[in-house]
Amino acid sequence: MRSLVASAVLAALLPLSAVAQPPAPAPAEPKPRPIRAIPALAREVKLDGKLKDFPATLTLKPPASLDASASFTARVGWRKDTLFLAVETTDDQLLSGDLLTLTLFFPDAGVAATGNTFRFAFDGKRASPPESNTSAYAQKLVEAGVERKDNTLVLEVAVPARALPRFPAVDPLVLDLCLTYEDVDGEGTRSTVSNCKDGGMIGEALRLPDEFRKGLKLKPPESVVGLEGNAGGWLGYGILSYPSWVEGDAALTADSLEQMVAPGGISAEQAGLHVPEELSLPNGKPLVVVLSGENPYSAKGTCDADKELRFGFYLVKGKTAQRALEWPAATCALGRANSMVLDEEGTLRIGYSNGPTINFAWSVDHFERTELGLR
Repeated sequence: MRSLVASAVLAALLPLSAVAQPPAPAPAEPKPRPIRAIPALAREVKLDGKLKDFPATLTLKPPASLDASASFTARVGWRKDTLFLAVETTDDQLLSGDLLTLTLFFPDAGVAATGNTFRFAFDGKRASPPESNTSAYAQKLVEAGVERKDNTLVLEVAVPARALPRFPAVDPLVLDLCLTYEDVDGEGTRSTVSNCKDGGMIGEALRLPDEFRKGLKLKPPESVVGLEGNAGGWLGYGILSYPSWVEGDAALTADSLEQMVAPGGISAEQAGLHVPEELSLPNGKPLVVVLSGENPYSAKGTCDADKELRFGFYLVKGKTAQRALEWPAATCALGRANSMVLDEEGTLRIGYSNGPTINFAWSVDHFERTELGLR
């Protein structure tokens, strides 16, 4: 009995922190984002600004606002390899400066993925803003039909798969589809309405079905996370931003591969690098070397540490190419690659003007760095 009393007194004298406390509840997991499936369209859509052939199965609207002088209702659907939108806007004064901006983004396409932005007005398609980094090729592919009547504007837009931003190669095709109408009623009078906030849709996101992707008949390797259309075919990306897989519309050559992977780049000769005209593996398969990035030695006698050139070594077979290695070609630390040798055993050696030599060994379908011979 005395021990029980003593224990009770001792517990009362101890600070609260010394008394056993119940474990803190685990933080609640975020609720999964609600998603709506984009419906398939039963028939072809004429881009004529008329909505008779475009059912209102899935509609999008901006939040209601008493102050807005304009609003819109959008319909979304897909057919074959194309995403379709029909947007009906109402505006108290429909002027040439009024713009509808469409932004598409697949958040699960990889950490380096970005969106594509397209603009429209009462006269049809307008140029995308330069800061959106939407390619001229993607802008050219998008088509639009317009019908204007009094203060109402109807836009029908077709976005083929190759004009889409990078989308997941395997994961669900979850999509943020943002529409923003910018209403310019006069000098200094400007307002916007949108179904998105901070780059994402308010409330539900959308999803294209897996059938949309299957219809493209692409077969990238398992390492590919995201897919992106290109003027010459398709590019596949891994975790990093450099293409790891390429599928051309025709058999790939060194020139066509370079145009797809690094268009507008400089040549090895211009950068002062040594790259053999031909490289072959022990099994006789050719390797194509593509140069990308910015030359840190562009100014004579100086080196810009914020710039670098990179090699991409690709194993080419017919219409496809798979990256076997990505590695620096010129940096301020390494200098320029002034020697490159691939021997009969599949060992690749790259020497740099600042001294080091980097060695790689061929393994199945790629090069792996080895410490042998480093200095």
